[in-house]
Amino acid sequence: MAPKLMVVGSLNYDVTLYVDRFAPPKTVVRRLTRYLGGSGGNSAVAAARILGKEAVVFFGAVGNDDIGRKHIDALRGEGIITDIIRVIDGVESGQAFVAVDRNGNTAIYSYYGANTKLTPEEIDEKVLTYLEAVQYILITNPPLPTALELVSKARDLGKTIIWDPGAQSKHGLEVLKPVLEKVDYLAPNEGELLTMTRTKDLLKAIKHVQEVNQRLKVLVKRGEKGSLLANPLSNTLIHVNAVPPEALGYKTTSTVGCGDAYVGVFAAFLILGYSEVDAMKLATCAATLNAAYEGPRGVPPKQALLKWFEACKVLIQVKEEKCSNLANRI
Repeated sequence: MAPKLMVVGSLNYDVTLYVDRFAPPKTVVRRLTRYLGGSGGNSAVAAARILGKEAVVFFGAVGNDDIGRKHIDALRGEGIITDIIRVIDGVESGQAFVAVDRNGNTAIYSYYGANTKLTPEEIDEKVLTYLEAVQYILITNPPLPTALELVSKARDLGKTIIWDPGAQSKHGLEVLKPVLEKVDYLAPNEGELLTMTRTKDLLKAIKHVQEVNQRLKVLVKRGEKGSLLANPLSNTLIHVNAVPPEALGYKTTSTVGCGDAYVGVFAAFLILGYSEVDAMKLATCAATLNAAYEGPRGVPPKQALLKWFEACKVLIQVKEEKCSNLANRI
């Protein structure tokens, strides 16, 4: 079976510190856990649990160390194709140090390590063969030159491209324009989009990125405020509220990886032929379950998610409005 989705991005080893509060200069760590993470790996696992074995291929880089080997083994265990993961000598695998307070809020400090070595030169014939085979490519946060090379190749091949820019948002619109011009979906969180556009107004930020690419669909992850999709092709803005784990009888444990879960599940259900609105609702449910899970990879397999969705969907509200009606609000 040919893969359906290529995911490109980071693999990190998450060291999570559970604290009562973020309090300088010192605070006591109540508990410490370690998980395999990274936005690329988290999104790939979420998508693979929906799409099934060998439907997702991952392109990223790890160090030639125990962490790197654990990443590859874990991804293989999820049924993800790992043939094109690069193992880099002389550099440690990426690591992230995550502080989580009692309310589930997070502060993340990342050491990119081997993730920075995923250069355009690593895009060889084998990578291009997989790219030609898939329907979609989800690019999270590889180095910017690599992202640009991949979107250019994917655009030439007629693939649907989803870009979650992550930390690359800091470069701003002028630097990111060559990538933005070629992608189909931009999927940042709200803070990243505001950083990218150097504005404090969400609607203005959406307008600015769509001025770069008039066909660009902007999917904004807003945490407890839900998500929205601005679609210039249908001239609509779709709002979907968030559902807290408490509404399903759980407690918010950690929000780490929830945005990754959201975009991975959203991409997977688009590939399965679901509408954008239905994919958003299912991604919302997946993010809710992820927030109730201690690690960053709490998305259940497809059938379990669909079962949970029966309870979750009654709590989800969808609001749609015409973008033309927003003119006075921008």
